[in-house]
Amino acid sequence: MAGVLAVVVVLSPQKGDIAELRRDACGGRTSVVHVLYETPSSVEVRWSVRFLGDKRLSYEFAKMPGLDGGEAQFQRIFAEDLGGSCFRGSFDNKDPLEDLGRLDALIPVMYWFVVPYAWLKWAVLAAWVGLLIDMVSRSRLRAPSAGYWLVASLGFGVGFIAYCWSEPFPLVRKRRGDGPPVSAPGDLSGWGVVGSVASWTVIVGVLAAAVLRLR
Repeated sequence: MAGVLAVVVVLSPQKGDIAELRRDACGGRTSVVHVLYETPSSVEVRWSVRFLGDKRLSYEFAKMPGLDGGEAQFQRIFAEDLGGSCFRGSFDNKDPLEDLGRLDALIPVMYWFVVPYAWLKWAVLAAWVGLLIDMVSRSRLRAPSAGYWLVASLGFGVGFIAYCWSEPFPLVRKRRGDGPPVSAPGDLSGWGVVGSVASWTVIVGVLAAAVLRLR
């Protein structure tokens, strides 16, 4: 779930301004500032201050002869005119989101390219490997075929969450009188897997919307 939310935030960063960039850069809250060329007179600036703390701004250059915009020009202006000379980090013009779209939040393999946090990349990768091995090796599945879960989990980021919730038995279980909880009867059909993934898509979508609204 952390991976899904991280991708959503990276694809929809919070809008900031120059004062905020200067405060984060000079305060040591960010170490890399990405300056992406838009037009000869504008750039998009992106930076991250923490997990789920991605920000962006658009900067318009003053019309001056002999200047063609881009990373070098913004870096010079930021240091000389905008009070950013105290920044000890680095600038680059790499765009991790190039050729990616918002639907990539649903595709787990894209997390490796999109999520900027190395610790989260490796954590998500380890979870994928462990769950994939579990899906194909487990002899008792409530779903009639592991193939349902493989398709759902490889095609949708929330498929892994739904698998953890539903297999090998549902985490929400019925109670029989005063006895211990027992798993719900019956197997999950293909539609049961679809329903689990759809339900978690809605839940994670609501959580993502709340994260974006509260930042």
